[in-house]
Amino acid sequence: MDDEIFYEYKSSQYGDGVLLDEYRSEFSLVAAKRKDGKVFMDWVFPQKRDGSKEPIDKSLPWKIKLGPKAEAIKALKFFLEKLEGGTSPPGDTPDDTLGMDAPSDDTWGKDGPSDDDIPF
Repeated sequence: MDDEIFYEYKSSQYGDGVLLDEYRSEFSLVAAKRKDGKVFMDWVFPQKRDGSKEPIDKSLPWKIKLGPKAEAIKALKFFLEKLEGGTSPPGDTPDDTLGMDAPSDDTWGKDGPSDDDIPF
């Protein structure tokens, strides 16, 4: 993307926000900060995948991958609707475009399992 699309949290004293990033035609939301008019991504050292919980040697942007443009738009609309309190009609969830089965019941914020209930 030619222009940076950055949303700065109004409640942040330190310029914290979210950057919409495009890399190799894939979109993601990246934790970022604005300082002196420039936007800087937050970087992290993810854990190794061997279960050791050791960080890998290379830092990566702290991001949530959204996918190609059409899929990213669909995913963001899905979450926007959830935040606004609506529910998506069947067949209109991001999982449907990926060929995955979405849960049949919508428990988001409604009498769903509490954090104290361990699922195993």
